[in-house]
Amino acid sequence: MTKGVQVALAGSIINFSIGIFYAWSVFADGLIKELGWSTAEAMLPYTLEVLIFSLAMILGGRFQDRYGPRLGTLFSGIFIGLAFILCGLTASPVGVALSFGVIFAVAAAFGYSAVTPAVIKWFPPARRGLITGIVLMSLGSGALIWSPVVNYLLEHTGVLRAFIICGLILLLTITISSRFIEVPASVNGTDTLVDKNLSSKTFALVQTIKAPPFKLIWALIGLTSGVSMMFIGHLVQIAAINFQVGWGYLLVSLFAITNASSRLLGGVICDRIGYIGTMNGALLLMIASMALFLSGLGWPALILGTFFLGMSYGSLYTCYPNAVADFFGLENFGISYGMLITALGVIGSLGPMVSALLVEQTATYNYSFLIGIIAALICFLLVASLNQLVKLNASS
Repeated sequence: MTKGVQVALAGSIINFSIGIFYAWSVFADGLIKELGWSTAEAMLPYTLEVLIFSLAMILGGRFQDRYGPRLGTLFSGIFIGLAFILCGLTASPVGVALSFGVIFAVAAAFGYSAVTPAVIKWFPPARRGLITGIVLMSLGSGALIWSPVVNYLLEHTGVLRAFIICGLILLLTITISSRFIEVPASVNGTDTLVDKNLSSKTFALVQTIKAPPFKLIWALIGLTSGVSMMFIGHLVQIAAINFQVGWGYLLVSLFAITNASSRLLGGVICDRIGYIGTMNGALLLMIASMALFLSGLGWPALILGTFFLGMSYGSLYTCYPNAVADFFGLENFGISYGMLITALGVIGSLGPMVSALLVEQTATYNYSFLIGIIAALICFLLVASLNQLVKLNASS
């Protein structure tokens, strides 16, 4: 096993562990049923986590650029475990919101921002899409395992003990894996493992923010994340309210499977046709998903819509790191990507809470589905503009 493969494996395990947040709707169901929380109260920790995570990505990206990824992932493991243990020791919306929404969010950002830059520096540009897809696939596949595990723990131990047990598992898994995270010695200076042309395209921090590609990618991340997060945290409730089925927790696993597999598939497609074409295909899947949720065709539409949503979400998150590397290079990848992920908090974090407020007022998720379609249509225009910049960049 080469060093690059070892780092990729360790990074995949860390991302898999961080991916427990995709199973939040299962935790939320336990908080609602066991502790009598409202839907909005159960969504508050998740909404806050998305916001804080995106803002902390700037700090996490800067930290890994300066001090290396190993320290960042170690920090992540300690505080992710602590956050879940604290969730189990509190029974109030405020306590869980602070533990999961703040502590977990910051710790997850430090881990996530360290893993991808560390891994892709071990592989050549021709394999960047594939390796990014593999590492991000593990993040998406987290809910595949975590969802049934958490549901089992809820049934046999209760929601508060489930938090504590998960916290101990996460603490051990991430901190041990962090020992294998590092970057190649040649990554600075005479770099032979990545495209040398990219380092010459690295922008200064202010130039990056002002650059048109930054604004377009930022808006794309915000809108697509807002749509996806609107439903990831509500899948159990969507199944119950709009489709009258009680096995919504299984949809979290279905979403995890498609989200994970599409990250790998999306990486391969990005290497073949580029991230622009992959983005357009993913947006078509997102619209199809919303249309199926609105169709009123019963549980088959619910399953197929969840499948399309997972495929769309996973593919898009493989595209974004490739777009960042293309426009801004790898030298300061951590901070560049971290600044772009702020869109997840500024726009994306609104999705879960907006959906919760709408369903409490209307007793249906249909208005959330309509918002999703409108956002996806806007994203098509953003991708078209980004494509023009790609062509200009290539011609120059």
